[in-house]
Amino acid sequence: MERFDLVVLGCGPAGERAAIHAARAGKRVAVVERAHVVGGNRVNWGTIPSKTLRESAIFYLSLTRNKLHGIRVEIDENVQVGEFMHRERQVVQRELEFASRSLARYEIQVIHGHGRLRGVGAVAVALPAGQGERLLRADVIIIATGSRPNRPADVPFDGRAVFDSETILAMPRLPRSLTVLGAGVIGVEYASIFAALGIPVTLVDTRDRLLPYLDRQIVARFETELARLGVTLVHADRYREIQVRPGEPPTVRCLTAAGRLLESEALLYCVGRDGNSDDIGLETVGLVPNAYGLIPVDENYRTGVPGLYAVGDVIGYPALASTSMEQGRRAARHAFGIPGPLGPTNDMPFAIYAIPEISYVGLTEEQARQRAISPVIGLAHYGANPRGQIIGDEGGVLKLVFDGADGRLLGAHLMGSSASELIHIGQAFLRGGATAEQIAETFYNYPTLADLYRHAALVALGELRRRHGGG
Repeated sequence: MERFDLVVLGCGPAGERAAIHAARAGKRVAVVERAHVVGGNRVNWGTIPSKTLRESAIFYLSLTRNKLHGIRVEIDENVQVGEFMHRERQVVQRELEFASRSLARYEIQVIHGHGRLRGVGAVAVALPAGQGERLLRADVIIIATGSRPNRPADVPFDGRAVFDSETILAMPRLPRSLTVLGAGVIGVEYASIFAALGIPVTLVDTRDRLLPYLDRQIVARFETELARLGVTLVHADRYREIQVRPGEPPTVRCLTAAGRLLESEALLYCVGRDGNSDDIGLETVGLVPNAYGLIPVDENYRTGVPGLYAVGDVIGYPALASTSMEQGRRAARHAFGIPGPLGPTNDMPFAIYAIPEISYVGLTEEQARQRAISPVIGLAHYGANPRGQIIGDEGGVLKLVFDGADGRLLGAHLMGSSASELIHIGQAFLRGGATAEQIAETFYNYPTLADLYRHAALVALGELRRRHGGG
């Protein structure tokens, strides 16, 4: 039996970062990866491939919306999705090479095979092609096995007309219409991407409010932008029956619980994901996942089993690559006493790569009020910002939430171009305990979208002064 300080099951964003963080601290680490390559969904099926398609959609949208004189843009009706992703394989290959070099640099053993717990502190790895089994023992084991799309038995997935989030990018041709079932992060991202390519999209949300954890004002503006793209949004409904009628192209008929009949050339089903917790030996340590395969953990990502942690998609929300990476680092810190932040934090930024982007950090206005805080709001619009006008994004907005008592920043919320980049300014202000006055007095390049922070802070500063009798 081989001995390690840490064994990680899964080498996606969470597992890779946990392994590297522990190895940097001098720990002997092994990573067990079932796939033949490392990287997980982030590199191979999800984050990078979908964002590559998104960039092509944004480029196409900017050409069609800005209508440069003498330039006419059309999409060939027989074009394949892969033709919009010409940079994807190059980016993926570079990411895979970088991940492999990083693991090798810290002398982390990568074992390809099916890892299963075999009691507390032990992992058995079934090697591919009948090469036998390796037995590993470690003081700490971190489960980072990720998740997979939920695929109900009554949804006729065929890879031709009905897809999930891991097969949608392999569709043979762009459809002339699309139904998206599920309006979580994945659903809204793909709905907006295909709509930006000029495809009519119907987005069906099982909830009565889109993305309910986001700030209401931001979501309302986002819904306006979706409608502008050509997305029809249906709330509080779900599928009852899905049928595929053969033809060239085929037709997908979706009958909903509310009696709607939705017809389209293609359907994307993305209602939830299930944790990859089956067949990894949880029963040998007495650990039971929930109905969705998600493993319960505490604030430090510990399961109820000594020395056993779980991070990333397999523990559920928010299931983003960025948050999974940080969870991996924090689990390794806690397990080995490595200095640095532990547990959850309210200054971790989130991004949704829809068109337009949404990103936020800290509290929403509603959350502030729930904590008995009387917030002051500062809004700044892309349309009133020279840079926003130059790039043709006049629907974007920055919303800053301040504590009405002392003017400290509580949260930043963005919708618009470069939101996922601009949010880090808000994150830095939040971590530094900045006030509206300090943000307003910060010097920004001109013309930039970053200058939105100054304008939003000035709006809030005026209200703060009125509240406190300062004119």
